[in-house]
Amino acid sequence: MEGRSCKICLEKVELWNEQCQGCGYHLVLEPDEKLQARYLRAPSLGALFWTQGWTFGARLYLWFLLSLIPVFGLIALFVCVFFGRRWSWKYGGWADWEEFTERMKVMDALGLIWILGLLIGYGWLRFSGGL
Repeated sequence: MEGRSCKICLEKVELWNEQCQGCGYHLVLEPDEKLQARYLRAPSLGALFWTQGWTFGARLYLWFLLSLIPVFGLIALFVCVFFGRRWSWKYGGWADWEEFTERMKVMDALGLIWILGLLIGYGWLRFSGGL
């Protein structure tokens, strides 16, 4: 796809222009639907490593509460890893795609930091005679 047409004057507009050169209509840039669908189907590392924090940050408050219950916590973990991003995008009330993806990146990074902290803490306690 090299370009698209303006919705108002139907003039060809280059792919990443934000405004039509013919009529000045402001174009809304939307992510490619296939890339968006692929991103939403990807498993969430943040939900895997840090379920309670991830569900709260992803605005999945019911799943946050369920993750606090021991038996349901494991179910919430697996469900949120595989379906969390889709549900968060659908029900989270995000302003736009960029806000959503930035939050998911932050939540995944926090999940990785959390697991690294746990591993470092375990190593320190195990090998240095910590407690």
